[in-house]
Amino acid sequence: MGMSVLIVDDSKETRREIIQTLRKDESIKFVFEANNGLEALRLIQDAKVDLILTDLIMPEMDGFKLIETIRSDERFNDVPVILLTVRSNLEDRVKGLELGAWDFLVKPVHPVELNARVRAMLRLKDLQDKLKVRVRQLERLSIVDELTGLYNKKYLIEFLRREINRSKRFGFMLSCIMMDVDHFKKINDSHGHLRGDRVLKELGKLVGDALRSYDFAARYGGDEFTVVLPQQNNPDGAKDLADRIRKTIENHTFSKVASNRPLRITVSMGIATLIPENNHDYEVPLERADTALYKAKSLGRNCIVVV
Repeated sequence: MGMSVLIVDDSKETRREIIQTLRKDESIKFVFEANNGLEALRLIQDAKVDLILTDLIMPEMDGFKLIETIRSDERFNDVPVILLTVRSNLEDRVKGLELGAWDFLVKPVHPVELNARVRAMLRLKDLQDKLKVRVRQLERLSIVDELTGLYNKKYLIEFLRREINRSKRFGFMLSCIMMDVDHFKKINDSHGHLRGDRVLKELGKLVGDALRSYDFAARYGGDEFTVVLPQQNNPDGAKDLADRIRKTIENHTFSKVASNRPLRITVSMGIATLIPENNHDYEVPLERADTALYKAKSLGRNCIVVV
């Protein structure tokens, strides 16, 4: 896509010379200009900048203050900065690097050296961005069930612990729904495990689409799912939601399973609601909801039991 560079200098002539030099690098797609640090800060609010070259001595906000401000803002603190100045004393170089500059060049800078330093910084920035994307992907994989796209059991436990503490602190009830596909083994036996996985994937989407933005859904294991409803002050709200999900699933045709054999399934559900003043750990809502789910199955399935 090309990289972008911001040049911050109160000399228009200096900016023009740097721009002419950088335009020769095909990897640089955008070059922005700012007259001082304040103008640079306003610009980076709207424009994506991969590298900043800033003069040290400028009116209103000098290069030191610009670097310090950028490093204090998590939105921009990973943007590399090269400090440009006519002052070459050791004290200024050390101060600039300690504040967060990645490099230091003394003006006038030879065009060949400027291009080399800029390319080096942009390569580092590109590697840094790719690493951040990979870290986010790994973080997501650690908490998300790969098949359904819902959260996994490990993160469910973390979420429950956090929300139980929150419910105690603010006085909210918390509801937990355990859901199990009725006779799922027959689906695997009749259609194969791969098609059974497709059912679970489609089922996960149906559940996720039915929830509020702050509700939580996880694949507990196998064909069992868990929904957590925090900030509940109406216990009937959990049953109403569970019934909507149950009916949606019952009326849904799982066409991806077999094009010539449309499949319909049903689910059983158990619901437990916690009172905030009681001292519960995460196991309590899961165990109570699971007990209710077992009762729903014993009553003939495709129904909801509340405890």
